[in-house]
Amino acid sequence: MRLHCVILFLYSTTFLNVVAQNELLDSTYIKHELNEVVITASDNRLIGNKTFFYPSKELKDVTSNGVQLLAGLQIPDLIINPATGSVEKLGGGDLSIRINGRPASQIDIISLSPKDITKVEYISEPGVRYGEVKGVIDITVKRREIGYGISLNLLQSVNRGWGNYTGALKYTSGRSEWMLDFQSNPMWRMSAFRKNTEHFLLSDGAEIIRLENGMKAPNRMASHRVSLQHSYAIGSKLLLNTQLRVFRKNDRYISEGRITTMTGGYEARNDFEREELPIKSTQIDLDVYLHWKINKANKLYFNMIPTVINGSNNRSYLTSEVELFTTISNRGYRLFGEGVWECRIGNGTLSSGIRSLGEWNDASYNKSLSVNEKSVVSALFVEWKQTLDKIQYSIGIGGTAYCVKEPLKHNYFNANPRTYIRYTPATWGGISFIGNVNTVSPTVNQLNPVLQQVDRFQWSRGNPSVSVFQQYETKLEFDGRYKEMSLKFTVGNTYSHKPIMGAKTYIEHQIVRTYYNFGYNNNFTVKAQFGLPIFIKQLTLSLEGGWHRTVSKGFNYRHNYSQPFVNSQLMYVKGPWWIMVKYNTTYNVLWGEDIYSANNNMLNIGVGYTCRNATFMAGAFNPIGNINMKSRDLNAIAGFDREYYVSSTRQLFWVGVTLNLYKGKKRSTSQRKLHNSQSYESISNVKK
Repeated sequence: MRLHCVILFLYSTTFLNVVAQNELLDSTYIKHELNEVVITASDNRLIGNKTFFYPSKELKDVTSNGVQLLAGLQIPDLIINPATGSVEKLGGGDLSIRINGRPASQIDIISLSPKDITKVEYISEPGVRYGEVKGVIDITVKRREIGYGISLNLLQSVNRGWGNYTGALKYTSGRSEWMLDFQSNPMWRMSAFRKNTEHFLLSDGAEIIRLENGMKAPNRMASHRVSLQHSYAIGSKLLLNTQLRVFRKNDRYISEGRITTMTGGYEARNDFEREELPIKSTQIDLDVYLHWKINKANKLYFNMIPTVINGSNNRSYLTSEVELFTTISNRGYRLFGEGVWECRIGNGTLSSGIRSLGEWNDASYNKSLSVNEKSVVSALFVEWKQTLDKIQYSIGIGGTAYCVKEPLKHNYFNANPRTYIRYTPATWGGISFIGNVNTVSPTVNQLNPVLQQVDRFQWSRGNPSVSVFQQYETKLEFDGRYKEMSLKFTVGNTYSHKPIMGAKTYIEHQIVRTYYNFGYNNNFTVKAQFGLPIFIKQLTLSLEGGWHRTVSKGFNYRHNYSQPFVNSQLMYVKGPWWIMVKYNTTYNVLWGEDIYSANNNMLNIGVGYTCRNATFMAGAFNPIGNINMKSRDLNAIAGFDREYYVSSTRQLFWVGVTLNLYKGKKRSTSQRKLHNSQSYESISNVKK
């Protein structure tokens, strides 16, 4: 596990920018006592895999933005952080979040006025038409005929170098709506270090053990986003949405420490090791979306997103024996396109379409060696959905074509069928089966043919010969409800056939890590989720617990790993107050020969109070103990056992304020149905 990946994880999983693992209470009848007013959440309707939530007037009156209203609705399968605005799916997986059908950002949700929200729709198993997302949430908002609004969400640590600042300006006139928003997430004075034990078996039979005692070093991260959006709507018949987005990242990662190298069990020498990686990148894209309602039965959706990427990724690695300096300049282009036709036939829906992504990458190493990568992934799909009394089902199939032009020509085609069936014997619950096949493409770094030196003993390079592989996912679920209580029990398995996984071998007497399509990776999971009120209806507990076992067979190795996991959250909502306490245990992933943490033991606490159009907040991340993230490489000839620490995230206390002001008349608007917000990878340096 590289240092910058660990810091990225710690940064993104703090309470201030949490990737949630827990579920809010599933309820068809929710009451919150607000002084002398009793709030009853309006009708919630469950139709197959769709649940419709209609917020009550009282709930709208005591919340100041869209995120707080979602938290008050307590939607099953979702975890919502009213401080940062994050909305995530319990247990992980990509969640498509939309406002009036179009892809929405965190800023979009925070900037919503609760009084404008008329309905919230959640789809638990979206189907092949939505790509590989695991859930869809669509917030229906009344569009203003004329008006304007401003929103701010400002969070600042009082004792650490951390901030999260978002803001938006919105103006509506007639059929047009304009929106300008920004988001900035700086993190500075990050004191990070690691403890590391490595072993090497050289090609001549020599055994080496190296111990690293890390020293605190300053790290920095900063990401920024600016967006300008224009939307033109003619009732519910036509919607044209255009959005220009600019993303900027400026990070600096440093790892240093004292190392002791032992050969044959005897201490050889002491040394000092330092690694520094300054990374800068800019991504600009233009998102053009069109929705045309031809008639009551037929609809067309079209989306195109051209993207430009430019940046630098440098590295320096120094010991008394090795000095490595590498500069990489990246330039890339992406073109994403998707078209969908949707037709209502009786009580069923037929969807078909095409989506395609073209990638062009150009990387320059030390201003001399140039690497070009060109690839196109295209998919055709068709899906039929129907509800028959107590049974809802969908059958779909997609065909994925993968074409690589550089650095080595490849052409592949795979079929991806999908089946979903749900039986609901009673209104209190049902049982579902999901079978799904996905095609996974290699990343730009897995294809990169350049040989890069990692340290004195190791090298790394990609493999232009690796190809796509398929993942077979099966899942059986039982879910039930009783009043304010909800329960879901899941047994699932994900099997990857000939996946792209790393392996270390000797090449010309050197230890080289590269990638192969070989063997399999199988992950079996059993878990249960439930939510219920504790003592009072305003205090709810969401809990997920389970166990997973992974078997990874690759090039010259076979490993297995198993682990229990628990995630929990307490949420209190009463009147203008909300309080959240969240705790999750470590969840480790075995892929290839690497074991790394997808999340670690963390405790998050937050509280907020709403007054008119403002919410005042405060909280703490990890108030007890410190974060250490463990990772292991199980390779027999070059493995390691590491622990990373970021002491600046220990006992991090923060304060914040959310402000939303709106003025104008309202009207309804059409919905956007595609979710194509893209974040791309560039060719990067190797790292320890």
